[in-house]
Amino acid sequence: MALIFGKIEEGVRLKKYEFAVFVTGAVTLSLEVLASRIMTPYFGVSLYIWSGILSITLVFLAFGYRIGGAISTGASLASVEYRLLCAPILSAFAIVVSVLAFPVVFPLLSQFNLIVGSFLGATLLLALPLVALSAMNPLLITLQRNNTESSDAGAGRVFFISTMGSVAGVIFTSFVFIPNVTNFRAILILGILVCAVTTVLIALSDNLSQKRKRFLMASGVAVSIFCAALLIGKTSYLEQVGSSFSSHSTFKIKAEYTSVFGNIKVVEVTRNNAPGSLEKYFLQDGLVQNRTDSNNKSISMYTYVLESLVHAYAPKARDVVVLGLGAGVVPRHFKADGKRVSVVEINSAALTAASDNFGFNKQGIQVYLEDARTFIRNCNQAYDVAVIDLFLGDSTPEYLLTKEFFRDLKNCLKPGGTMVMNAILDDKSSEPNRRLFATIATSFPRLYISGFLGGNSFIVGTSGFAPDRILVEATELPVQIAGMVEASVTLSKQIPPGYYENTRPVSDEHNIFGVLFSESNMAMRKFLSGSFPAHILVN
Repeated sequence: MALIFGKIEEGVRLKKYEFAVFVTGAVTLSLEVLASRIMTPYFGVSLYIWSGILSITLVFLAFGYRIGGAISTGASLASVEYRLLCAPILSAFAIVVSVLAFPVVFPLLSQFNLIVGSFLGATLLLALPLVALSAMNPLLITLQRNNTESSDAGAGRVFFISTMGSVAGVIFTSFVFIPNVTNFRAILILGILVCAVTTVLIALSDNLSQKRKRFLMASGVAVSIFCAALLIGKTSYLEQVGSSFSSHSTFKIKAEYTSVFGNIKVVEVTRNNAPGSLEKYFLQDGLVQNRTDSNNKSISMYTYVLESLVHAYAPKARDVVVLGLGAGVVPRHFKADGKRVSVVEINSAALTAASDNFGFNKQGIQVYLEDARTFIRNCNQAYDVAVIDLFLGDSTPEYLLTKEFFRDLKNCLKPGGTMVMNAILDDKSSEPNRRLFATIATSFPRLYISGFLGGNSFIVGTSGFAPDRILVEATELPVQIAGMVEASVTLSKQIPPGYYENTRPVSDEHNIFGVLFSESNMAMRKFLSGSFPAHILVN
């Protein structure tokens, strides 16, 4: 009878460790999601980068399972319990170290090689925390071995609880952390959470010696304090790290917006050789989407080129839909021209940032907060011209580049309607560009190109009007970009159909644009990650 009651008491005692495994399972997947977003401003979001994050996660989870099994073999139950409680505190300490290190290390890795750098970066962020957390599963199974009638020693139950915790972690991170907290702070909050849960479990433990209890409690409190100090002192620490960044400009964050679609920063930039001049940057995950002066006048050449190309290729257009808001400059220009303007933007934070910081006023502009693909599928011959200015991560999302997308876009336009697209083309290989041209041509048979390879390029697609001469229609061009705007617009030329006629269009069924443009996207990301100090890039 005493043996039976002892087993029951031991089973109840071990239940609290199942809760710990649930929490650490949640933290494990939360770390993976946050790591991918922390790495984006440095390494981008290409298929290769995601492959690195996923493979690193699985490798170190496997190491943790193996190590947990090894250190539990032959150990007393008291030692196994002690190691079980050490693991989460060690993982929290590793989080502190990685958060201190990555703002210093990531810029160096991104300039070395993005693919190799992303693997090393994921290792820095995830290796030690994941090894420590995943080691808890076999340790708990060892504790339960003498207290279960199951032939698997409770392994199925432990991994079930851990996996369900991982599901909860993904959901919580996606719907609570990411929309409301910066990634830098979120990962530190995870460290504090792990330490807090572990400290409670230590206090409730009856098997630990007082010496071990005091050591673990002190360690948990110390690591929590480190996490909290770094969380509170984030700005000071990052500015200190960035003080060694060599630049001819001073960067100051004016506003920051978190969202599920990326981190938006409004940055004020002052040229050190011209202290009176102030520029404002609209940055999303380290990608510059717009630049204006202090009076919200655009100094990004693409805004004037898009405006001029619409005037040239759709001179009678009255109804314009702009896919992608950014800082709101492009729709603002069309509104000033007297056109009826609609804007489609998936990220409500972008609308807030544009309204609060760049003079965007949605009065007189129809704003749709939804995905561009969904929107154009459901609008029917509503517009004369569509302006595609969609960038997320490093480029236009690949699902917005397929022949099905352009088919729906054509159906969204009135007969003879025109498409004008802001794009990044590959300046090293013609294959990705030909695939894109062939894809667009399935719906817009007459294509024109403007701009610069390796920078902003502009594609016009039409089945109707073609001008004999193209002029810059935008007025009051900023002097620093006037030459680039003039060249981009006036040198617009038709893309010969023979250049891409034997090239297979890309479809939803087999969309490989993420691979085709990966090299050019990574080249751009490498340039961007070397252009800003730590407090601007860290999100």
